[in-house]
Amino acid sequence: MLQRVNASVDLALMEWEQGRRKLEHLDAPPKREAVYREVVDEIVAELTRRVGQTFTLEDLAREYATSAAWTRLVAHRTTDNVWAHDLTIVADAAFARFARGAQDYRDRD
Repeated sequence: MLQRVNASVDLALMEWEQGRRKLEHLDAPPKREAVYREVVDEIVAELTRRVGQTFTLEDLAREYATSAAWTRLVAHRTTDNVWAHDLTIVADAAFARFARGAQDYRDRD
C-alpha cells in the first residue's frame, strides 16, 4: 500500500528536485561543474554521517530543515569558489541524491 508523505516532505522533495535539475542543467565550463559536483559529494558524505544509511524521507526532511548552516560550512570547507556555495544547487542536489536511499522513497505517491 502506498503511504502519503506529509507536506514538509512534499515541499522538501520539490526543492531537492529543483536543485538536482539546476545541477544537471548548469551552463558552466567542465572545471566549474566539477567543483559543484565535488561540493555535492561532500554534502552527501556529511549526510551519511549525520543521518546514517537507514532513514525515511521524513527523517531526511527534518535534517534538511536545519541544514543551511552545516551545508554552507561543508561548501566553504570544500572550495573557496563562492559560486559553488549556492545551497539551492549544491545542498538541494545532494539531498535529492541522498533521498533515493530512503526506506520509503519508492513508496511515495
